[in-house]
Amino acid sequence: MPRKKPEELKSGGSTQAPARQSVVLEPAQEISAPVIPSQPQPSAPAPSLYHPADVNGDGIVSAAELAMELEFRRKALEDQDAMRDAQRSMAWFALGGMLLYPFAVVLAVFLNLESAGVILGNMAATYFVSVAAIVAAFFGGQAFSQSKAAKR
Repeated sequence: MPRKKPEELKSGGSTQAPARQSVVLEPAQEISAPVIPSQPQPSAPAPSLYHPADVNGDGIVSAAELAMELEFRRKALEDQDAMRDAQRSMAWFALGGMLLYPFAVVLAVFLNLESAGVILGNMAATYFVSVAAIVAAFFGGQAFSQSKAAKR
């Protein structure tokens, strides 16, 4: 089911006015957002008085709104998973490059490319510190997040 924008939900999104549907959890039980009484600030927009999934503000989370909220949450989890995969790949690629760098220097000397060997040797200090920082940041972040999760 394609996602609808909040404007489409408010206006109905099509030429036909869809029938309002409430999500039924148990017989005759609807999800309704509690109304929180508050005084809106004149300079700031009024805070939402409804459930976050209630995008049209009618106090009832419809099936379309619930589906949209669940889709947003699923996409957020997929994005976080993809980000972790990309970080892991980057760290392992950097670690592999750090381990293969000395072989590039040896290969350059072996192929009688003396100036290339000297240049690679001169760059080694900066390269190793930079790559070590990337790898350390990744593995340190992983260890920190795992220790934080273990404390919960």
